[in-house]
Amino acid sequence: MNRVAVVVLGDIGRSPRMQYHSMSLSKLENTKVTLIGYRESEPHPQIVNNDSITIEPLKPFPISMSNSFKKIPFISMLIWPILAICKVLFQIIQLMYVLLVKVPSPLNTILVQSPPAIPTIFVMQMVCWIRGVHLVIDWHNLGYTLLKLSLHKSDNHPIIRLAKFIERYFAKNAYAHLFVTNEMKIQLVRDWNLKGKTFVFHDKASPIFKSLTDREQEEFLKTFIKKYSIRGEDKVYIESAISKKSIRNPKQQTSIIISSTSWTQDEDFSILLDAIVKYDIEHVLKNNKKKEEKEEEEEEEILAENLLFIITGKGPQKEYYQEKINSLLLKKSRIITVWLDSEDYPKLLACCDLGVSLHNSSSGIDLPMKVVDMFGCCLPVLAIDFKCIQELVKVDYNGFLFKDSNQLHQLLNQLFTHPLATTTTTTINNNNLVLDKMRKNLSKDRETDTWETNWLTIKPLFVSSSSSKSKSKKE
Repeated sequence: MNRVAVVVLGDIGRSPRMQYHSMSLSKLENTKVTLIGYRESEPHPQIVNNDSITIEPLKPFPISMSNSFKKIPFISMLIWPILAICKVLFQIIQLMYVLLVKVPSPLNTILVQSPPAIPTIFVMQMVCWIRGVHLVIDWHNLGYTLLKLSLHKSDNHPIIRLAKFIERYFAKNAYAHLFVTNEMKIQLVRDWNLKGKTFVFHDKASPIFKSLTDREQEEFLKTFIKKYSIRGEDKVYIESAISKKSIRNPKQQTSIIISSTSWTQDEDFSILLDAIVKYDIEHVLKNNKKKEEKEEEEEEEILAENLLFIITGKGPQKEYYQEKINSLLLKKSRIITVWLDSEDYPKLLACCDLGVSLHNSSSGIDLPMKVVDMFGCCLPVLAIDFKCIQELVKVDYNGFLFKDSNQLHQLLNQLFTHPLATTTTTTINNNNLVLDKMRKNLSKDRETDTWETNWLTIKPLFVSSSSSKSKSKKE
């Protein structure tokens, strides 16, 4: 029996990469997987209904760190360090109990997501030493950089320096390391002197992320309206998008643009909101000007599509941005915020015309998983530019990059305004020739560059441990 513990000190349902690892591990011969994490949202059905995967849910710390004493800053400043220490101790005890008591023997390998690095990497090293198993760290980002961002501290602050030391010291001797970018591998191997095996394992979309036919898109969008109680103007916009897929009316086009987020500080949604407002104002003013001046009929008419923005996700800054969204008076655009069931998210992506990523890496060396999922559904993406994003987004091949709201606004204009005289049946069917070309590129890549084919490169990490142990027992 080969058993692997997959650990994520976060919500399992919002940790797609670790869910995909669990699915792949469960397909190995004679292998059982124990998936450990918080069960705040429901994991994908392929996890829940898999006989080879057991979920061991963790209990959340009983006191909210974000809301406690929030209205009394002075008391919050005094209490927060005590609560932080108590939370870490609570997590250490719980992780030790689950991994030492509840996960049955034989346990061969622990695969842990980092960040969070504290206390996970320290605890995993202790468990691996006690149980004599291998530790594989799947590096998504650097924990200390996220802590620096959330606390608004510099690299030289004692707390940040301590966090960085703990992360580096206890990670160094892991059996193997997986990195989401080439840049991350280069930097950590060089600066942290990591031991063990190292693999660059770019995120790839699960098979559940795939394109849909126009008919399937129409059916899902109708279901989406009912299931998520979409009403009013939001419903009108979605029905217009459905109409575009079936009726093909060149004068009534609505495109759907999606962005998923955890509503954290490494995503500045004001960039998107500003770009939407600029798009809206520009084309509303142009329409009004045309009416006032009664332009001659022979002058070329420009079609500016209506844009429906759907923003999915949960997180600490959602209420802040929801208030800003509610205050906008938009006429050419609508914005919907919604939290989707895990099985609906891939389907909604496949119904959209474009994706937007505002992920701005705290470390500069990680990549947004949301873009990977969008690519899995053959959905082109506009992504904010940072150090290694071009490992994923290739300009004019599968998307475009922008640095600020002005550039994002220009891209929206470039993609969703067309001379009406040239808006033929062909361009309507393709929605947009540029986006259509990108979808074809993504579809071609999807056939060969899959999660399964890439996962084969790291498969030996999880099968050799059990075989080597069985050999040593025979000897």
